[in-house]
Amino acid sequence: MKPFSEPWGNYLLNGLVETEAPSNISWWPETVGWKILFVIFIVFIVRKAYLIWQEYKRNAYRREALLWLQQLPDYNAASIASIYRQLPALLRKTALSAFDRTEINLLSKQSWEAWLDQQSDKSHFVDNCPSLLHSLAYDPQCQINQEQMSCLLSEITLWIKDHRRQND
Repeated sequence: MKPFSEPWGNYLLNGLVETEAPSNISWWPETVGWKILFVIFIVFIVRKAYLIWQEYKRNAYRREALLWLQQLPDYNAASIASIYRQLPALLRKTALSAFDRTEINLLSKQSWEAWLDQQSDKSHFVDNCPSLLHSLAYDPQCQINQEQMSCLLSEITLWIKDHRRQND
């Protein structure tokens, strides 16, 4: 193959000198103010992550109680004598994890249900399922139908998810 003859290409560009490209621009800030702002931002992010982790650890009792509720077998009249009788104890254990023991130990029957309703805006034990917790815990002859148990489970789940802890 024969090389190109002299002058090849555009003869107007023959004496043109190509300029050099500038060196890479650094993304790291040059001034002290930006570096201080960056450090403050990093500290803020680390602190926020720490607070989220602390909140996650504080809510472990909620996750444990909700997991227990999810693993309940389907309700029938025969099962009330066994696992469903543990619901009041589960609710009390959950409350003891979040509130002062001396405050909770003094509560029973309607005062317990009213206290539960005060700690959560979404649950309504007094209105929706009055005295069911007490009957389930202390009356071996109690008869609770499917609808009442469904209502009670719903209220317990709402309370566990939504209650405000004592220190919040």
